[in-house]
Amino acid sequence: MNKAEATAKASIPDHFRRLKSHELVTLGDFVADERRGLELWEGPSGFRADAFVKAMYRRVLRHSTATKG
Repeated sequence: MNKAEATAKASIPDHFRRLKSHELVTLGDFVADERRGLELWEGPSGFRADAFVKAMYRRVLRHSTATKG
């Protein structure tokens, strides 16, 4: 891994995950930009994540684990 890749990975917030190669990119996903971090993907959807040169990310939905008492 080179220095730019390490810096890019370090700047990705925990509530995002990188799309796996077989997953389809959809509107609302994000593209990694070395200078600006993550940018909202506004291009076409329906292609595999590994077809794009830059890494694609998706926001992780977290559910509350709080219990009612």
